Amino acid sequence: MEAFIHRHIHDLLTNATRPVFICDERIDGDSLGSSLALAHYLKGRGVPVPVFISEAVPEPYRFLPGIEQTTTDVDVFQDPAVDIVVVFDCSDADFVRGLMEPMSHPPTLVNIDHHATNPRYGDVNQVIVEAPATAQVVHQFFVENQIVPSRDIATCLLTGICFDTTVFSNAATGERALNAASELMICGGRIQDVIRHIYQSRSVSALRIWGEALSRLTTHTPSGAVFTFMTHDDLKQSGLGSDEVDGLSNFLQLVVDAHTLFVIKEREKGELKVSIRSSVHDVSRVAKAFGGGGHHKAAGFVAPNGTFVCDEAGCRELVEKAMAVLK
Repeated sequence: MEAFIHRHIHDLLTNATRPVFICDERIDGDSLGSSLALAHYLKGRGVPVPVFISEAVPEPYRFLPGIEQTTTDVDVFQDPAVDIVVVFDCSDADFVRGLMEPMSHPPTLVNIDHHATNPRYGDVNQVIVEAPATAQVVHQFFVENQIVPSRDIATCLLTGICFDTTVFSNAATGERALNAASELMICGGRIQDVIRHIYQSRSVSALRIWGEALSRLTTHTPSGAVFTFMTHDDLKQSGLGSDEVDGLSNFLQLVVDAHTLFVIKEREKGELKVSIRSSVHDVSRVAKAFGGGGHHKAAGFVAPNGTFVCDEAGCRELVEKAMAVLK
């Protein structure tokens, strides 16, 4: 069935005249890498594709080939000629419907993802929960349609796989990830560029904030989960953007001996962005209960302003309520 859907999506794309791609609202290496890879392919066939993103591209991803095809202009959805919309790495159906609402003639909607919480909202859904990354799903699209990825396409797809597996070190790493990465490197994918830009470009200021968060590591005694937090004041005093301190949850998963980890980051409006990692629990259940999404071992959600306070007591309360979902 997977192979049939890959071929069907290929037919839809190659027959389209005005496609538009959408990245997940929370931009990361997987959503950008997978969408840009397919955008490269269509551009090579003479069909340029705008890749819609909800905010400016974070600095670590600006090296990606084809990044100039991204746009934050919602007017791309006003074009009546748009005949297909493809969404990458996004389980939030409301986000997609909100973008497409102004369209007078709804185009074919294709949903490509690997999140366990994806509700299959597309006209065509290629949601492979066993895949380590959406980029691996797109890599399989190339394989099933007998297309050899270019060097730039391979680099984009390696970015997605490396990001979602934390460079082949987390629970998402398996046969699919390693086989796809090997094939993409044979195609010329620049894995050292990927690692350098995403994981070796932390500023001293960002590391200082990580250090502050490390000093706040706390065990939630009843459950054994470990949590930490970063406040908006931490970011404001450093002059850094929120995206510049991302990645702490993946780092902690490698070095902290705990079955479940929570990294809580306060946003400007008082919202709390919560990232959860676990080696034993299906934390997608927690994320879904709080309006978020993700995978069985890695998920997240945003707690609205005023729901919890970003200090030790408030974060402990949040963790307690989150862990209660798993009982």
